[in-house]
Amino acid sequence: MVAVVLAMLPRVAAAQDPGAGPNAHHEAARIIAAELAMQDASSRLDALLAQKASGLADSVRLELAIESARFSFRQAARQEQLRVYELAGYSSVESAVIPLIPARVQGPMENSIAALHSIYILAGIDEYYLVNPHFTHPYNDAAPLSALRSYYAEASRRYGVDPSYLASINYIESNFGHVKDTSSAGAQGPMQFLPSTWTQYGQGGDIHDPHDSILAAARYLVRNGAPYNMRIDRMYYWNTFG
Repeated sequence: MVAVVLAMLPRVAAAQDPGAGPNAHHEAARIIAAELAMQDASSRLDALLAQKASGLADSVRLELAIESARFSFRQAARQEQLRVYELAGYSSVESAVIPLIPARVQGPMENSIAALHSIYILAGIDEYYLVNPHFTHPYNDAAPLSALRSYYAEASRRYGVDPSYLASINYIESNFGHVKDTSSAGAQGPMQFLPSTWTQYGQGGDIHDPHDSILAAARYLVRNGAPYNMRIDRMYYWNTFG
């Protein structure tokens, strides 16, 4: 009788060992699902943008459908981003998952993971699985990747700061400009400058403009040790703005 009662009790999942990574096949399935969802949302968006509204009611319907497709794409992209963080936390899972996903996704996925590892190293994090991202901010439009790359390169040519440092700061401070909130300390823009600091380094530019703020960040970094002493310079930047 006791055995029967115990068998009817709900099973409680054991807590996962922090050193044990997620299941590789589940991760691969989630990545593929996210890719398919993004493809579907992108196709729907292209088709909707090609339509012409025939009246007010149809215009409202079309606008709602367009925003729904864009939302679906962002949600799928966020799901894939979560998978990137999980793979970046466990090298054994990464090596098991990559062969299971489509070939066209493998290279970009590995590049994203390598970029995260570089950022973790810059931040002094050596236990990657402890990083636990939370999407608590609105996902807003930002400058295209090609534009951001050109801004990093321009700042590097003019001030000698490695583009990877500027990209890392841009990512950590505002997720490449997608997060547009003002911080609790009053920092603003994609590189999170305090207005008082912006007065010194912004050279009359727009604190919310990615081009102006990336160049201003390079000037700030040079003023505090870049490019020769990036360790002290990096700590100074994040202690000031973080």
